[in-house]
Amino acid sequence: MSNISHYETRLFKYFLYLLLLSMLPSLNMKASERKSLFDRNWYFYRGDVRNAESPVYNDSAWRKVDLPHDWSIEPLENQEPDKVVGPFSRESVGGFATGQTVGGEGWYTKSFTIDRKDAHKLHSLYFEGVYAQSEVWVNGQKVNFNAYGYSSFKCDITSYCHPAGEVNTIAVKVTNEGKNSRWYAGSGIYRHVWFIKTDSVHLDEWAVAVRTAKMAGDEATLAIEADVLNEKAEKVGVNMMVTIISPDGEEVGMKEQTVSVDAAGKQTVAFSLPVKQAKLWSVDTPHLYEAKILIRSGHEVLDQISVPFGIRTISFSAKEGFKLNNLPLKLKGGCVHHDNGLLGAASLDRAEARKIELLKANGYNAVRCAHNPPAEAFLRACDEQGMLVIDEAFDHWQKEKNPQDYHRFFDEWNEKDISAMVLRDRNHPSVIMWSIGNEIQERSDDAGIEIAERLRNIVKKLDPSRPVTAAINDYWDNPQLKWKEDAAKAMQHLDVTGYNYMWYEYENDHQKDPLRIIYGSETVAQEAAVNWNLVEKHPYIIGDFVWTALDYLGEAGIGHTLELSKGEKNPQFMGWPWYNAWCGDIDICGEKKPQSYYRDIIWKEREITMAVQPLPAVGKTEDVSYWGWKNESLSWNWKGLEGKPVKVNVYSRAPKVRLYLNNELLGEQEVSKKDYTATFMVNYQPGELKAVATYDSSESSCAILRTTGAPVQIRLIADRKVIKADRDDLAYVTVELIDKEGRIVPDADMKVTLSVVGNGIIRGSGNACPTDMESFRSLSPKTFKGKAMAILQPDGNVGEITLNVSAEGMKGASITIRTVDRMSAKQEGKDIVTPGSIWKDMDGNPINAHGGGILYHEGTYYWYGEFKGDSTYRLDWVKTWECWRAEAGGVACYSSKNLTDWKFEGKVLPTVDDDPTSDLHPSQVIERPKVIYNEKTGKFVMWMHIESPDYEKAHAGVAVCDSPTGAFTYLGSFKPNGADSRDQTIFKDDDGKAYHICSSEWNSTLYISLLTDDYTKPSGTYVRRFIGQSREAPAVFKRNGYYYMLSSGCTGWDPNKAKWAVSDSMMGVWELKDNPCLGRDADKTFYAQSTYVLPIEGMQDQFIAMFDRWNKTDLINSRYVWLPIEFDGDRPLIRWADQWSTQTMEAVY
Repeated sequence: MSNISHYETRLFKYFLYLLLLSMLPSLNMKASERKSLFDRNWYFYRGDVRNAESPVYNDSAWRKVDLPHDWSIEPLENQEPDKVVGPFSRESVGGFATGQTVGGEGWYTKSFTIDRKDAHKLHSLYFEGVYAQSEVWVNGQKVNFNAYGYSSFKCDITSYCHPAGEVNTIAVKVTNEGKNSRWYAGSGIYRHVWFIKTDSVHLDEWAVAVRTAKMAGDEATLAIEADVLNEKAEKVGVNMMVTIISPDGEEVGMKEQTVSVDAAGKQTVAFSLPVKQAKLWSVDTPHLYEAKILIRSGHEVLDQISVPFGIRTISFSAKEGFKLNNLPLKLKGGCVHHDNGLLGAASLDRAEARKIELLKANGYNAVRCAHNPPAEAFLRACDEQGMLVIDEAFDHWQKEKNPQDYHRFFDEWNEKDISAMVLRDRNHPSVIMWSIGNEIQERSDDAGIEIAERLRNIVKKLDPSRPVTAAINDYWDNPQLKWKEDAAKAMQHLDVTGYNYMWYEYENDHQKDPLRIIYGSETVAQEAAVNWNLVEKHPYIIGDFVWTALDYLGEAGIGHTLELSKGEKNPQFMGWPWYNAWCGDIDICGEKKPQSYYRDIIWKEREITMAVQPLPAVGKTEDVSYWGWKNESLSWNWKGLEGKPVKVNVYSRAPKVRLYLNNELLGEQEVSKKDYTATFMVNYQPGELKAVATYDSSESSCAILRTTGAPVQIRLIADRKVIKADRDDLAYVTVELIDKEGRIVPDADMKVTLSVVGNGIIRGSGNACPTDMESFRSLSPKTFKGKAMAILQPDGNVGEITLNVSAEGMKGASITIRTVDRMSAKQEGKDIVTPGSIWKDMDGNPINAHGGGILYHEGTYYWYGEFKGDSTYRLDWVKTWECWRAEAGGVACYSSKNLTDWKFEGKVLPTVDDDPTSDLHPSQVIERPKVIYNEKTGKFVMWMHIESPDYEKAHAGVAVCDSPTGAFTYLGSFKPNGADSRDQTIFKDDDGKAYHICSSEWNSTLYISLLTDDYTKPSGTYVRRFIGQSREAPAVFKRNGYYYMLSSGCTGWDPNKAKWAVSDSMMGVWELKDNPCLGRDADKTFYAQSTYVLPIEGMQDQFIAMFDRWNKTDLINSRYVWLPIEFDGDRPLIRWADQWSTQTMEAVY
């Protein structure tokens, strides 16, 4: 099978085929490819066409497109201001529901041939999603009709194809007409299409089920079922072999079985396979295995497929809540629609993955697919990144919500469609529940109860391992019914019950049915505190899902806030020019909105934040719609309000907060324990507004808003600077308007002009404003709150894509994205760093300097770190945590001139082997050594974390030496300022003062201590910071007069998100910010933990972030993850790179 260039008419294709074949030798696909992407070189026409399914129809005037494709996002003809703007029309049938976009009818055509080597094979087309109804023709013959725009489906086209070597034509008619959706659905073949070829005896991905049948210790037992299908006229015998591949690429299990399959029949084969030392899939460690299933006849391989899966267990109970791998876990959830914002409904793989990255970065661990099965790429991203999923089938059953919606097809199609969802998605470890419906109108009547039971039985037959759920709402749609009397009817066939906006019934219903398992399937941001407080309070309430996590197209204006006069009413939705929902925590460009910062407080992701709310006009009151949020911004730019009052809302879980304006204390307030809010009225003055969280008068951390200057420059920030040369990959570039200090100007809304050169296109562009139709997908969008976005798509070739951005009165800016054919190339060179790999010294031995830091002295870098023993063991008598240990080997030192070639200088602080009472005995713990040089004393001073084997000692140790290469003299250990000292670092300032920073109070609070002039003791001056925030592993550096700190959360050996903080003084109050990491596994800090930040000598404004990737069961084999730091204004960005250069500080491929 292959693509063929477009002919003037299909009639001529048959006659020209042999000539073209000789001219285009690359047309034919390799015969060995079982499943190949079928997205390229389609032809499209928007409108009603007669006889387009005919193989001789002249489609020469049609537009060439690649899939996935959504025509409803494309500009309409006859543009007219305020009537037809881009893809929006006041005549839209869908109106506010579909965001003023237009559906209609569209046609797609494509030509292909079958290789003669594949003449004996079966051929199928697999459509991941076509909205809404679709009809498929091959060579003029109708092959398939599909009713549900969210169902994946396969068409066997074998009997419709011409003989091998001849041209075949496909035509697909797509219909999206009438009022058929409550949100933006898009139109067309908006997901991938695949061409599949198999032997007559073959396998089917949907006919394979892999589940974890049992866990005993670290050994898993897998239950695997796979169908062998025989489409021959005679009975056949084959051998089936199943091989299990571990996340590390190793074969960890294999079984083979002989199978006999009747003519035109199928045979289900069941295997039970043990996997020892199983790596469990979880939200923090999403390990993925692969089941390779092969069937053969003799030595001939007939078919082979690979099925990714995860080993994990789930359980639900009212007594113990939800458990993942037998560990309790509350669901921090968000509802998400399927569109991709500026891309419309087009389901490009990178767009789907980015949604999950955004959710993970903002604290979510679960997503509810509202209200339909998602794209396959979305679920793959959930598997790979560790996001739990509620997979939902329907928004309605027999009763309509719109006249032309799926209710017309439900009776005939529901079993096929819900089966398609379960069969397609049941091997995804991320999926934990199947939802059979959302806000179903007939949920409590006899017909609805019968449907629920039938749908449940279908699901359970196909997958007995997961519970069935649905989202149940109050009876505003059935006013004759009442929750207290009728809701239980809707829930009787559910294993777990979702409550839409009914949190006030949780405890009442538990009294009536103590075994019911409940979660908030839809809740709103302004009720986040009361909802999450209930989740934390009761085990039977397993989670909360906000409507919504992300803004989405359609349901225009839901979540808006208006200023109303007395007697005016606030509608649920908004008309023209609103086109998208405004209820998300995160906007359509991926930026956090104020309610997202508030949710950070609720979920304990940050200690304090604030936002400023201007007062409504005289005679008006602010009316926040139920799904909305108050009209506030994280901004201190309020030109025109000088001297006038504004409302400052401070959010924190701290007991009290203080508010400062331009360093003057305005007041201190207690924080409401109900909604974690303290509100101040402040007369606006430009400058700096600072809110501080306090505990017993100790200032813990702060949030700061500063008035910016006017915009003078454009800054471009890409989510990734190197991407695959693949049309399914994308680079998201944020356009920022900044002042002369490099700060984003939040009230700068001005037009920018976008253009691109090189190996790609601008696939989407615009801003996050829900009413700025003219900017939507425009190449000259306005900024919104100082930002806009361009989404770059490769053309499939290796090279570069350069985005150029200009604005009136400003110097233009550009950014170049490299496109590469593979993302893991290995390069050799003196300047190349490969994070996470084995790093060898100049003698060829692995560097053994864990938890280390670097001193630059007289032209040489000295790397000090823990020298780990080569045997790791666990202290079983320590019950408080997993106490994995290796014998202490002292402190190692390595030297280098170039940061990549390291010479082992020996153990500069050796162990004391003959004194079991010594801090330096191998049975003790010596961690995180750091060395600074004291010019006054001429001494090199080492501080380290000294521990007992059970980590109860929590001392700081100090050693000194006249030489950087030792041997150091150990001075002893102590508790600095009488407090615990763990996971420490030291920092020497430009003025020669030095500081000790450590995690204290059982790792709940950070201590920063000024050291004595000789650097060997605390001076007695210290502060407590990040009180109760559980930060550890601090790494401090200075830039442009500000102090920066990277730190880690406290989750034992499990990875977590790093955070960065900034302060204008080491002993001042620090502003704790977000995760600085970007790229693969950024939400887990690349499975590593901060140890040090190194300023590069001789390279201005260049720093290396040093992390250690701990291997708890083989500590000596822990790895070093070093990555360059770049800056977005004052924000540090640490991007993942498989390799990078210390000369250019850029990734290399």
